[in-house]
Amino acid sequence: MSTKDLSHFINLKLKLYFKQLNKVPARSVHKMVMQETESIVIKFVLNKVDRNKSEASKILGLSRATLDKKIQFYKL
Repeated sequence: MSTKDLSHFINLKLKLYFKQLNKVPARSVHKMVMQETESIVIKFVLNKVDRNKSEASKILGLSRATLDKKIQFYKL
């Protein structure tokens, strides 16, 4: 999968999201997308490395402290 594929998928999902709003004003879309995708990525990487936070932080490009904060924030 290329980043182009991921961009295409996100675009399709956003179009569907706005369509389902049915003229209700959208609010905080950026925050919603960032939180949804970030938690999925962190959870996936943690599972991939058997919850080894040091390895996960390297893969994610985050400090260990930042990863710990995000794990608490998303209740992972």
